[in-house]
Amino acid sequence: MKADFTLLGHAGFLIETDHEILLIDPWLSENGAFFGSWHQWPPNSHLLGMVQQRCADRVLNIFLSHAHQDHFDASTLRALSNHPRCTVFIPNYKDKYLLDTLRGMQLQTVELSEGDQAGIGIRLRVFIDDGGINQDAALFVSTPDFTFFNQNDCKMFDRLAMLKQELGDIDYYSVQFSGANWHPACFEMPAEQRQTLSRKKALSKFHNVLGGVRTLAPRFLVPAAGPCFFPFLDPALSLGSGTIFVHQDQLDHYLTQKGIGNILYPRPGERIDESANRIPIAAPTPAELERYRAAHQDVWEHTADTFSATRFAHVLQRRLDIMADMAVPPDTPSIAFNWGPGDADWLQVDLVGKVLVASPQPRPPCIVLTASTTYFSLMCTEARWQDLALSLRARLQRLPDVYNTVANIFLFADEANLASSLEHNFNLSQERIVIEHLGRKYEINRYCPHQGGDLAYATIDENLHVVCPRHSWRFDLQCGGMCKSSGMGIAAVKLGGTSEDGLAGGAEPPE
Repeated sequence: MKADFTLLGHAGFLIETDHEILLIDPWLSENGAFFGSWHQWPPNSHLLGMVQQRCADRVLNIFLSHAHQDHFDASTLRALSNHPRCTVFIPNYKDKYLLDTLRGMQLQTVELSEGDQAGIGIRLRVFIDDGGINQDAALFVSTPDFTFFNQNDCKMFDRLAMLKQELGDIDYYSVQFSGANWHPACFEMPAEQRQTLSRKKALSKFHNVLGGVRTLAPRFLVPAAGPCFFPFLDPALSLGSGTIFVHQDQLDHYLTQKGIGNILYPRPGERIDESANRIPIAAPTPAELERYRAAHQDVWEHTADTFSATRFAHVLQRRLDIMADMAVPPDTPSIAFNWGPGDADWLQVDLVGKVLVASPQPRPPCIVLTASTTYFSLMCTEARWQDLALSLRARLQRLPDVYNTVANIFLFADEANLASSLEHNFNLSQERIVIEHLGRKYEINRYCPHQGGDLAYATIDENLHVVCPRHSWRFDLQCGGMCKSSGMGIAAVKLGGTSEDGLAGGAEPPE
């Protein structure tokens, strides 16, 4: 019973035996994702017919890691929904958006809890990260011929050492290497600052990939969850330079310099094995962008605009009502929404006072979000706000330019999980640990105030910054463990005494 392994593109994979097929995060739509902003590079929609044909006479299992549209593509699932022996497996998240949506599509859906296994000849086991608005999962697949650890977008870098001990040898390892956020692309700032931030974020992502390869020691790395491109947005976002949306050639350059050479760069539809392509996929050229635009519809241009300021105010008030009994930190910024040039085209949310304010003059601290009425009309529908954010069709300004977790949760969470997401953040464990670096000891909060990354597995850079293993937030040990970009900290205290070994908690000397 030989098992074959094929890349479908982006974060999509097909694993098959004579009797069974496993699809992982198949995104084969011609219309992109996130309201038509993201598209697969290279394009892969032509593979849908091949996938349907290969699935026809076999048991079909589909695994969806999480609900983002570049992993949970409803159009691809609808095309496969008539398969008589199809089961969709998803992580058992506390929030049931993904489960409810799939069952609404009449798809047989099974939730897998942490460590659960499924499949016959192709065995799958799920590892879940479910905290606040952060819901994602990694997947371990074992077949008669190979093993595959698919971390995709899941930021569980702080768990990899333990998983390596548990899972043993890994043949193929896939992990996200390109950015997937509206910051800094959608934020008002000088171009030079945006490019500097983008470079730092890209390097942090590359560093995490490097750490994953060194920890898991796979036979081959198969970079995924990118590249994508944005044919109907600013062309600069697609070209890979000066943005977080980097392409494989940039990753290859970084990893090669670090001595990593066991990297495969298969094209969509190509078999994954030791003979797969070793040449990274470069960014699209301006001519390729133009040809793609000419052959595809701009989904956003055909999205209905039914905006009503009254209805929008009602939606915002519902969210404030959910927070009514929560004590919000007094320094939490307000959020000002703006959809036009007039004084009446503004609505502000005072998150501390839990009130709406109709004023065109936002006062710091605040976040100003400016977008079209189409954008705000979608905020009043069943559309997920985090999917809208990833459409990259809003402009934001932070006054002052400091990240705030409460405001971020308000802008990203669904109504159904807004309360639990805030409570998760407010109730992060205050456990303290001692870390050591170059003979010096520090006591710090164990969990990152951003999204709870375990700082026992953090690194410490040459500037004495504790670097979170999940999103690379940096906490300055020389300034009480403060993160300068967010104003949040880990309450670092330098302790007396020294240590001969000098390193603990996953810390390593800078390269």
